[in-house]
Formats: sequence, C-alpha cells, structure tokens
Amino acid sequence: MNKEHHFVIKFSESTNSWSWDTDVEEARFDEGTIFNYDTNEWSSGYLGDGDYEPAEDKLIEQLNHGLNTMNLVNGTVNV
Repeated sequence: MNKEHHFVIKFSESTNSWSWDTDVEEARFDEGTIFNYDTNEWSSGYLGDGDYEPAEDKLIEQLNHGLNTMNLVNGTVNV
C-alpha cells in the first residue's frame, strides 16, 4: 500500500516549544490523517477495537523524538 501519514505540529511562542496538535488534526482532518494513494481515500490511524495502523506506533515514536530534539535545541527540554 502507498500511504502518507500526516501530523500537525505547532510552535508556541509563549512556551518556546513544539508539540503535536491532535486537536487541530481532528478538526482539520475529519476523515483521518492517513491518505491511501491506492484507494484515493483518507482514513484514521485508529482502526477500532484497540487496533492501529501497523506503522502508527513507530511513526508516533519518531515524531515525539523529533519534537523532543527540536525542543532540546530551543532549550525547553532538559537532558
């Protein structure tokens, strides 16, 4: 399958930090944040019954690592 996973991140000037904005994702991507080029459809990473897209856990882990790295650079995260 040929899929793209979309995430919304934001930068807060008041805290000088980056974060993953799931509220905006939900509001702006009402059909889901994963686009499947094979079917030309959007879907959610959550499949129901406690199941998620196979790549979702790994991608979220990578996203959080990237956000932590950016916040480290900004001096908002201590090592």
